[in-house]
Amino acid sequence: MDLATYERALRRTGRIVEGVGADQLGHPTPCGEWRVRDLLNHVVGGNWMFSRIGDGRTVDFDDNMPEVVGDDPAAAYRASCDALLEVWGRPGALERVHAMPFGDVPGAAVISLHFVDTLVHGWDLAKATGQDDTIEPELAMTALDMVQPFIDDDVRQGGDFGPEVPVGPDAPPYQRLVGFLGRTP
Repeated sequence: MDLATYERALRRTGRIVEGVGADQLGHPTPCGEWRVRDLLNHVVGGNWMFSRIGDGRTVDFDDNMPEVVGDDPAAAYRASCDALLEVWGRPGALERVHAMPFGDVPGAAVISLHFVDTLVHGWDLAKATGQDDTIEPELAMTALDMVQPFIDDDVRQGGDFGPEVPVGPDAPPYQRLVGFLGRTP
């Protein structure tokens, strides 16, 4: 994963966050029990967590993330993206090994994980708030190529991903991505 592709995913999701209205914060999302505000908190909190990883700090993947969105989700998202890009843009950050809860991982692999999370949760937000949910084909294929080797029935049974939702063979890449990850395009 390179920084430019990572930034494109962050910016794409940022445009969607900008389009979320205050009246939509209670809307349901494709993410189980999460409402839009919960998902925004996960996305912004995830950005802060991955910036801490890039800064060499140890983190714990915890679903009980503190409230980080506040009254202006778009501003909170921008601030978290600025921190991410500053940390991961430092010389050597992508090559250096970083501590993750499941082991030590090269920086490029760390941001690959976050890239997929950011891209797909951006889609979730778009879907939940009636925005354009199309993901650029190159970004969608990059994410799909990353996840297909790692998500099998055992991983799906862990609860992070639902059963694959079949899409037609001519479906656009973003629909194949979200369908593979258990979402209905």
